[in-house]
Amino acid sequence: MAISILPGGPAMRDASGRLPIDEAPLKTIHVIAAAAVLGGAVLDGYVLGIVGPALSIARQEMQLSAISQGLIASSALIGVFIGGLFFGNLADRFGRRPVFGWNLAAFIVLSVLQIFVQDVWQLVAIRLALGLAIGVEYAVGSSVLAEFSRRKGRGVLLGCFSIGWQVGFTVAFVVGSFYDGDNWRMLLASSVIPALITFALRMTLPETPMWLKAQGRDAEAQAIVDRYFGAEYAIPDVDLNPRHASPRELFTAETWRQTLYSGFFWFCQVGPFFGIFTFMMPVLESLGLRDATAVDMSLNAIQIAGAVVGVFMLHWMSRRGFVIWTFVIVLLTFLALGLFPQAPTWVVVTLFAIYMFVAPAANNIQFVYPPEIFDTHVRATGVGFSAAFSRISAAGVTYLLPYLLQRFGFSTTLIMMAAFPLLGLILSILWAPETKGKHLR
Repeated sequence: MAISILPGGPAMRDASGRLPIDEAPLKTIHVIAAAAVLGGAVLDGYVLGIVGPALSIARQEMQLSAISQGLIASSALIGVFIGGLFFGNLADRFGRRPVFGWNLAAFIVLSVLQIFVQDVWQLVAIRLALGLAIGVEYAVGSSVLAEFSRRKGRGVLLGCFSIGWQVGFTVAFVVGSFYDGDNWRMLLASSVIPALITFALRMTLPETPMWLKAQGRDAEAQAIVDRYFGAEYAIPDVDLNPRHASPRELFTAETWRQTLYSGFFWFCQVGPFFGIFTFMMPVLESLGLRDATAVDMSLNAIQIAGAVVGVFMLHWMSRRGFVIWTFVIVLLTFLALGLFPQAPTWVVVTLFAIYMFVAPAANNIQFVYPPEIFDTHVRATGVGFSAAFSRISAAGVTYLLPYLLQRFGFSTTLIMMAAFPLLGLILSILWAPETKGKHLR
């Protein structure tokens, strides 16, 4: 089965004169879907971000080595790898809504369980399980949002997933910065608050009609369309596949290149990103910045600004041009910081601020490209594979970064990490498809 994208342009009516649902004007269901999915993005960012401030307190009480800190910080990312591989395929088999709902209950329970951890391995196990739930968000969340979104605003809406993630990550840092207690367990467990809010939002969301139609359940699909979009809309023809979706369909002669690219560009973006952002304080200190906390607060504001600007750049630019040029800028920034470590402080801060602005902007495409590349019946499986593949680099760099900083210093470490944007740039020039403005299949 070839992975294909329907062309954009004027919408084609079906035999009954109905328009595709992605041509509908803004409806309440669009708002519900956006809130339910983007709430999960905020939660993901918060869960992954709060571990940094918590570890700065826990390392004294638990006498954590650099390797132990890396293991705790990377355990959730390892969980994302497993969750993305496994649960994306489940969502293609059994529906978006069942898989998309239960993982919020898991978030709530696991967040609370962090209060009771007594040693490193208990914390690693719980963080690993949280990563499984985050893997569901990456695999299924963007698929749900893509299948409910309007064609013309799809890139902006999917890009907002990254903004939600950045907001959650930054809020976690702010909470950690202003927390003056020593109970790091409560700090970790605070993720239960966004989990409860998101759970309430998600219970109001129906199954996606595109998935129902792909399973041959046309009557159910059209009933949802009639209720939430209007009887003048219908679902475009999708590849009928009421049987179980197979991951093998991602690696046929026609599809393997797009599948690998979907994973590799994400892999190359998040490897250095998670390592640097998780251990922001030691990174800034290694750059010779004395008031690292104040600088970090400013850089976090730049981070959110970058994510917001990136959404509009993604709307304005082609998908292919966006991913290529952001890799170019990140590569040049890494090389400049790594090769000129003795540069004046203002130069170092400026270069690092450029990275903090461009990296979140670039990350927007992680939630746009994969859902647009894969067909409906394998979309969650494909997005799950891409998310899982990307976490190999994210977990690896996050695990090793404390040791690399200690052993080689930041300049040499950053030159090593420049290999990620270099590889991403080469693969994007060779393989990046153009999906902007296309109808989903």
